Amino acid sequence: MIFHKNISEIKENKIDANGARGVSIITLIGEDHGAKNFVMRIMKIEKGGYSPYHEHVWEHENYILKGEGFLRTEKGKNSVKKGDIIYIPPNELHSYVNTGNEDLELICVIPLML
Repeated sequence: MIFHKNISEIKENKIDANGARGVSIITLIGEDHGAKNFVMRIMKIEKGGYSPYHEHVWEHENYILKGEGFLRTEKGKNSVKKGDIIYIPPNELHSYVNTGNEDLELICVIPLML
């Protein structure tokens, strides 16, 4: 069955995790919508906020929709801004940090973990 909604109808969930500040996620498409392989989310990081510095066994595909900041990895900091595309391989430590004057927003696609 085809799933179709406007983003304004989807709940935004604050992330309450150690090492995170000012982060929320909107699950656009996931298992609850019939997806069998991937989850598409929007991550929002408030001005001065950051996601936890973490790693996991799955990859990320990210597209920066709005804002600017940096991606922290074991190799250092990489500046990110609107329009950037980022691939994060499995088992790579990473964290997004918002250094701009507006929310940092990105599309995040991950595999559906069975």
